[in-house]
Amino acid sequence: MTKILRSATKKFQNNEDLSSKLSISKKSKNIKKIDNKAIEIKNEVNQQDKGWNITDILSNIFAYTDRKDLVEFNTVCKKWNNLTNPIIHKTIKLDSKWDAKWQREYKKNNNAAKINADVVECISNNAKHAPFVKDFKFNYKMNPQRAVKVFETFRFICKLTIEGCDMKQEQFLGMISPLVQLKELTLKYLYIRNVIKKKPYKAAIQLPSSLKKLSMSHVRLTDNPELFVKTINSHRNLVEFNWLFSPDNVYLEPFYKHYPSLLNFKFEDYELDNPQSLYKIFESNPQLISLKLYLRCMSGELVNYICNTLINLEEIGLSKNESIHTDHIDHIDFAKFSQPTKIRKLYISWGRLSNCSLNSILLNCPHLEELELNQITYMQPDSVKSISFSNPSKLKKLAINCGDLSEGVFDSVLLSCPHIKELNIILPLKWKEAIKSINEKCINLQRLNIFPSGWAHIQDLDTFCQEFYESEFFTNNHKSKSTLTNLTLNRFKAHGSKAEYFKNFEKLKSIKYTFQNKIYHFSFAQEVEIDMDLWLGYKKISKDNIPHYDIEFKKLLI
Repeated sequence: MTKILRSATKKFQNNEDLSSKLSISKKSKNIKKIDNKAIEIKNEVNQQDKGWNITDILSNIFAYTDRKDLVEFNTVCKKWNNLTNPIIHKTIKLDSKWDAKWQREYKKNNNAAKINADVVECISNNAKHAPFVKDFKFNYKMNPQRAVKVFETFRFICKLTIEGCDMKQEQFLGMISPLVQLKELTLKYLYIRNVIKKKPYKAAIQLPSSLKKLSMSHVRLTDNPELFVKTINSHRNLVEFNWLFSPDNVYLEPFYKHYPSLLNFKFEDYELDNPQSLYKIFESNPQLISLKLYLRCMSGELVNYICNTLINLEEIGLSKNESIHTDHIDHIDFAKFSQPTKIRKLYISWGRLSNCSLNSILLNCPHLEELELNQITYMQPDSVKSISFSNPSKLKKLAINCGDLSEGVFDSVLLSCPHIKELNIILPLKWKEAIKSINEKCINLQRLNIFPSGWAHIQDLDTFCQEFYESEFFTNNHKSKSTLTNLTLNRFKAHGSKAEYFKNFEKLKSIKYTFQNKIYHFSFAQEVEIDMDLWLGYKKISKDNIPHYDIEFKKLLI
């Protein structure tokens, strides 16, 4: 690939030099005519270069190139150096090694001296690339002054995640203060302490007006760090706010009054008993277009209020946490939409929602394009007798657990929704019938994501996988073989699989095997070796997904 790109660049460099070579070789007594001719040729070459737009072509190629190859391309010429620098240095790690396994051991040993030394070296080596560093994850324990120095150096960060840290509020303020271009801020598993002593900050920091997305998960406070809270609540232009399991609701206060720019709101708190604060937020912000709720106190009253108040919603997620210790095992929840909505994306995970309530919601979503039904029954398999749509021909994406459905319901859904392009399915016990329905009904399918039925209870997963590969999904001719581009097999074993299984899928570009188990040798874990001779024409990509890993086989274009 390097040779091809070098050759392409050389061609364009030669074109750029064409005018000067012609002017040197051309012998004429009329110098003025020569100069004019050279200018004409140069303009013609420039027009040709604009037609090819080689810079855009190279930028697109580099955007999808592995980091290792990018580092090599970076040394080819000045033009390539300028194009690859923003990609190579978009993010940065303070560790001296990239290996994920080594980093876990590194942090486990809490080698503070080594971390500080790495930080000093990192700043020294990369300060010149600071304008390119836009994405950064901070999950280190280090000297507070050193941490602040990192952010003063890489002050052009646009997307920041702070995770797994315990720090004083002054350190947090010092880290955030230089980031005047910040667009996204994520705080996860963060402990903020207020230490009573002489403090460098007397007032809160104003978050930049560029900040559009704020996400908070498991953020805990000690000794009332007031300046931290005021800093977080100083945002003015958020478009998206995500809240997950944080004990303090003080961060909701900015939304109790009208917040004009807010469009996306996600709230997940399974300990909340009273949703009154949410009513206040919804009443003040009817402009919301996306709402995702994960609650223990989900109710029909709340759903009805949302339907009548947030009339601009295009996306909604309703999830109710069901306690296995409840005394009312047979309790059924009723909820409905009382009027048609603008909703295009709907996610429901509500184990005791009645079948009639489900259909009431679906029938009032005439614009529905994406639907995810996850655990819509609770300890009552096959209890969904019907699924009704207002305009099924619009549905393009479906995620469903077939174990919740009575016999024939899945087949009926596929029959009424012929334009599904993406399907995520948990197979039922009688999985062959479901596969047959997919073959016969999904004539436009491009992406298919499959989970085995009750995978944790399958006695012999190897036998199931072999039966699956020998099923009519692979052996029979069906429409999806000519339309499917991406296939994900969850819990299926990549080891022992082969490209031959998929040879009849004409457009298949990617095959993913997720949740692969590692081989453990004492405290060391490694991936199962894959025989790539069985995958000729494919490239293997592994992604660590602790404690498992995922494997993707990508078809080579050349």
